Amino acid sequence: MEKTLVVLGALASHDQPRRLADIAQRTGINKTTVHRILQIFIAQGYAVSHGDGTYASGPAVLALAGAALTDRDMTTLVRPILENLQRNTSHTVHFAIRSGSSAVYLAKVESQQPYRMASRVGTQIPLHCTAIGKAILSHLPEEEVRAVLAATAPLISNTPATITDLDLLMTELEAVRQRGYAIDDEENEPNVRCVGAVVHDAAGTAVGAVSVAGLTLNLEEDDVPLLGPLVVAAAARVSAALGRNA
Repeated sequence: MEKTLVVLGALASHDQPRRLADIAQRTGINKTTVHRILQIFIAQGYAVSHGDGTYASGPAVLALAGAALTDRDMTTLVRPILENLQRNTSHTVHFAIRSGSSAVYLAKVESQQPYRMASRVGTQIPLHCTAIGKAILSHLPEEEVRAVLAATAPLISNTPATITDLDLLMTELEAVRQRGYAIDDEENEPNVRCVGAVVHDAAGTAVGAVSVAGLTLNLEEDDVPLLGPLVVAAAARVSAALGRNA
């Protein structure tokens, strides 16, 4: 446990990605052990692996920091953006942060519709079958995506529309990247459709997402192309609030 915390501290205390040998030297832990710890961190979202062999702290570290903030702090940061999106779309708006192999709702703005979505702040949601989750996954390296999904394998089918085949999901994530936003078309809950866009932190890491959600009878398929750019713009503003430069 002590070695695990030491490695995490080495990642979190540096604002640039570090090589395995650098982490081992800094911590005094042999490279084999550091590599094993890093693989665990990657699977749980506490570290990210870049293609050049370097490692950095992952979005789950930010989620922990976010959990330590007061509700007022978090509301002050993102709520005006979410409220504006709700006014422009008339649908329920969510903001969630990735935490390992899931995401956690940190903020919600209800729609003015007569119904209420079942979601609650603090609830964990899966990544593979939600607009928020797919938006996040689409901006992670493929190696990391496969490691994250392997940690929760087999992929659970919440509805008949849930994508549970990994290769099909990878194809869907490519479509999300091309489109710019993710769609949950009754994949997590029956009769609920969502549109989500990724949020990046100051380092450019995909740490969360913003979404709009509604019942399929109100949020129709034809509405999705109109809502997508609005959600993307709101997510970009949240990213800026987290320190992301344009």
